[in-house]
Amino acid sequence: MNKTTIVSFISGCFVILFVVAVFSQNIYFDFSDENITERLQKDVSVLASAEMEGREAGTKGEKKAVNYIKKQFQEIGIAPLFDDSFFQYFDFPNKLTYTENNTLQIEEVMYNLDDDYFIMPQSANTIVNANVVYVEYGFYDNYIGWNDYQFYENIEGNIFVMEYFLPGKLYKELDITAKQAAEKKIDKAIEKGAEGIIFVNSRNLRLDPRINIKRIANQREIPVIFAEIDVYEHLKKNNFDIEVNIEVEVVKENKKGINVAGYIDNNAPTTVIIGAHHDHLGYGGPTSQHSGKPKIHHGADDNASGVTGVLETARYLKNSELNNNNYLFITFSAEEKGLLGSFYFTRSNAYNMEKVNYMFNLDMIGRLEDNNLMLIGTGTSSKWENIIDENKTESFNIRKIPRGIGGSDHTAFYFKRIPAIFFFTGIHDDYHKPSDTYDKINFEGQAKVLSFAHKMIEYIDNIEIKLDFTSTTFDENLIKPSDDIFLGIDIDHKFEGKGLKIKNTTNNKPAQNIGIQTGDIITKINDNYIKDIHSYVNAIKKINEKDKINIVILRQGKEKIFNVKL
Repeated sequence: MNKTTIVSFISGCFVILFVVAVFSQNIYFDFSDENITERLQKDVSVLASAEMEGREAGTKGEKKAVNYIKKQFQEIGIAPLFDDSFFQYFDFPNKLTYTENNTLQIEEVMYNLDDDYFIMPQSANTIVNANVVYVEYGFYDNYIGWNDYQFYENIEGNIFVMEYFLPGKLYKELDITAKQAAEKKIDKAIEKGAEGIIFVNSRNLRLDPRINIKRIANQREIPVIFAEIDVYEHLKKNNFDIEVNIEVEVVKENKKGINVAGYIDNNAPTTVIIGAHHDHLGYGGPTSQHSGKPKIHHGADDNASGVTGVLETARYLKNSELNNNNYLFITFSAEEKGLLGSFYFTRSNAYNMEKVNYMFNLDMIGRLEDNNLMLIGTGTSSKWENIIDENKTESFNIRKIPRGIGGSDHTAFYFKRIPAIFFFTGIHDDYHKPSDTYDKINFEGQAKVLSFAHKMIEYIDNIEIKLDFTSTTFDENLIKPSDDIFLGIDIDHKFEGKGLKIKNTTNNKPAQNIGIQTGDIITKINDNYIKDIHSYVNAIKKINEKDKINIVILRQGKEKIFNVKL
């Protein structure tokens, strides 16, 4: 070997050693307040930028966002979770086309799709001609001794007509939502031999359900539709002894959502998951509170703030000596379309959910005001109350909300019986509007929320416990805005005065349609004085379907009266 060759060989070795060193060492991050805030500002500024176009699931904007998140995971030095990839892809329904082959016919009457009936996302594309049978609520649950089929024999081969909603007490007893109950009803009807299902809403005070054919659901082999009251009355007039023709043909075009996940493997028996959704509304859509032309919804608080929280937590744990749990960091796609990414992940085989100790969900943590922090899910383990109290600082005003079901990704983990806490600084006037921008974020407050979460993580790791799971009662008083069954209002839970203060009104819902506004305080409904959320719900429960009601509100100290028909 000559001198030149030797020099080249040594130089090559140094290059190899340098590369190995760079990729094998941990990158050190400075966790001074100044540096943490600087990193949060940088991450939010990128994710909420116009370049991301609102990060709607399945778009170029989302792809840019997930590539940025992946790059940060790589720089932090954590491993990809999905074999050799940080990405988990899944399909979700996007464009929907009804063909001409959709029919609901009873006797000589042809009913109109989207006016008289709606196709449920569980429906098959098929044709059925059969008699109908009314099976009440169509519900069976051995645990509570409820069986609507006990008096029906030899009903197989019929189309089952059933109420979509259950009596309210059953939702509370079973800790399920109306959508989950509907899934159970469909499966039981198929077990009983149904040729098809027609859901109706003839008994309940609730408004008809929102039927979203794009929602991900397990498609069955029979047609499943929801029919308006005129269809029900037609069937009832014939004592439910009549033949019905149903034809369903729907063409769906799917898009791809992308979950992003990295992993710190400490060879521990249990794993902690830190998650947030990275998607937002793009240029608007049905859940936008913006009434103008399509415009970029930046989603700085919802939920660039949560994603940056996941990234900063990954940096913190990668540089820590905590090793009694493994740590999994994940950002979810299509949360805004119905928690699709988180449910896909928990139902996939990507990770063994039985190993998971607990989950932290960071969703809208960027608007800390007056140190008010909501922790939702405190009832999902008997250990949470003590862990929170041991680690909170006196400056925090923490509101503990026990329920495990809600409008964010922790819900998917709750249904896997995993203790989960949702960190949330509250709804604000920019919620689901283009004005949810970078400059509105309270970065010092965001850092404070993360510091508290990190203290809890450290505390649990040091005491080496496996948290137990406890079920929580489904509280209809705290239904998320998209499931609001009456007026269509978001409630300001921080308001401490008498009455019910309105944080936002939902587009095309009764409250907004009659002129009720953000900031109004409901003080009376009919003859019932409204002191808080519970008196509001009790007042609503007294109202019969299609009744007119009088609503008294305070607006800037002046009383106004509105009339509305539910």
